[in-house]
Amino acid sequence: MNTKKANREKPKIALFGPMPPFRGGISQYTFQLQRVLEKKSDLLTISFQKQYPRLLYPGKTDLDPFYKGKLIQKVYYILDALNPFSLLKAVNLVVDYGCEIAILSWWTLFWSPGFSFISSRLRKKGIKTVFLCHNLFDHDSGSLKKFITKILIRNADGYLVHSSEQKAILTSMFPDKIVLQNPHPIYQQFPDPKKRLKAKGKLELLFFGFIRPYKGLDLLLEALAKLNDPEIHLTVVGESWKDPNELISYSRGLGLKNVEFHLEYTDEVSVSEFFQRSDLVVLPYRSATGSGVATIAYHFEKPILATRVGGFLDMVIEGKTGFLIEAGNSDLIAKKIASLSRKSLEKMKPAIRDFKKSFTWESMTSKVLEFHSQLVIRK
Repeated sequence: MNTKKANREKPKIALFGPMPPFRGGISQYTFQLQRVLEKKSDLLTISFQKQYPRLLYPGKTDLDPFYKGKLIQKVYYILDALNPFSLLKAVNLVVDYGCEIAILSWWTLFWSPGFSFISSRLRKKGIKTVFLCHNLFDHDSGSLKKFITKILIRNADGYLVHSSEQKAILTSMFPDKIVLQNPHPIYQQFPDPKKRLKAKGKLELLFFGFIRPYKGLDLLLEALAKLNDPEIHLTVVGESWKDPNELISYSRGLGLKNVEFHLEYTDEVSVSEFFQRSDLVVLPYRSATGSGVATIAYHFEKPILATRVGGFLDMVIEGKTGFLIEAGNSDLIAKKIASLSRKSLEKMKPAIRDFKKSFTWESMTSKVLEFHSQLVIRK
């Protein structure tokens, strides 16, 4: 088969989102989606030259300190929210490339105006657009932020979400637009653990990820204090968006001696070791949409204790892949943990192994191509 002819037959798609060396789950998400999507399409990927102004990013940096590679080939690192010409440059690049559809990552109000503007310009030029919604609204956002987001998010032809909750919201808001749902795929970039970390006591808990108020770590610490069991250990891994000394002081104030803190951004080798050691990954979120942390837990075949919010309702099969409790209640967290054992959690691995088969990047790619079929081919 003629290669040039085959490439012309593939749909021309633009993908917008953060890519390495930018750090975080959404950057890894875009990267892994790109790797599969480029096999099925003639793909143009556009990322950031500058993702956030320094004052608006509470972490140490938005670049991955452990990233060893060069900028990824075939990715245009051009976007800068404070430079409107970079947005126009991205639009012109998509038009000149001949893209038929554009997929734009949607997760924070800071970038919503820029992506809404890009989407508007592309639609005026006859290019269909889809918002890939990691979060409809910023975590901890108030009514004003939600109001602004609702205005900006209208500017797309379709939406791709991970949770049934978000699908219901968007279907209600835009009954005439296409809304597709697909499970959050499993992150697969982690190396095999070498099992250097040995489990302590009778139960090893793990809280992982950026530490922000909505994630409920304070409730988990309170639950651990109520259990008052030195044989139940908790490891906290992740960069705190507030002063980490406050978190350590809070833990000490509760009298906890069985908590191990690693309050920094962690390399993938260490992540593998922490997950491998754990018996249970605890996600006591006060609110949530999807969760990349949950998919990492499933990658390592670890059960989850999560709250009945957002995407967790779709991601956890009660008693088989994990457990769900009501949000905001440290007593319920303590009660559930007290009922579990290392042996009982180990028995859940086969169910997790089977369940995670549907959390694939190939499935996400199929949904993107379904949008192309519905918005472009059948228009």
